[in-house]
Amino acid sequence: MKFKDSIRIFFCGMLLVSACDDQSVKSKPKRKIEMIAINKTQESLIKLGIQNLKDGDIVLRTGNDVISNLFAQLNKTDKTYSHCGIAFYENHSWVVYHSIGGEDNPDEKLRREPFKNFVHPQHNLGFGICRYILPKKQLDTLHKIVHTFYAAQIPFDMKFDLQSNDRLYCAEMIYKAFNKATQQTNLFATTIHQGFEYVSTDNIFVNNKAEILCHLVY
Repeated sequence: MKFKDSIRIFFCGMLLVSACDDQSVKSKPKRKIEMIAINKTQESLIKLGIQNLKDGDIVLRTGNDVISNLFAQLNKTDKTYSHCGIAFYENHSWVVYHSIGGEDNPDEKLRREPFKNFVHPQHNLGFGICRYILPKKQLDTLHKIVHTFYAAQIPFDMKFDLQSNDRLYCAEMIYKAFNKATQQTNLFATTIHQGFEYVSTDNIFVNNKAEILCHLVY
């Protein structure tokens, strides 16, 4: 079974479970947004994003394909973003570490990708940058943890099993890396559907400890 078929089956099941949950409208937590920019050239938006980056920032993006839309629908509070990764400045350039599967990443191993490629408008409708204020020691630890994940070539977790550590999906990688670096277990909330617990993309950025530095739309 191809990745797209498998992922569609999984998400259709999850969305069906979601539809059976409490249908009451929940208020959206306020998020501080430092910058919103639209109708600028795509190149200028990418440069604007780079100008705002610091080590350990979480880069969020809105994919323009069907699978990305399914990921976004699993967000309970804010469906803006479908994917996320962690940015670091390495060898004079910004890179993003992220976990992804599919035809664009057939070996499904955690990727280290140039920032410009990660947010490229060919596959995305826009992107944002989210920051957690951490002391330098924790940021250095976070970098080491993420690099360890990358060196271990940890594959994408298509079962979305939050209890296992030998495979990671995008939000899970961030969740576990930050928790380990800060030695906290409650930095992020999780989402639960009838006993199934997972970390959604909005669990990462809808948080009173997070600063949304920019939301940029192509």
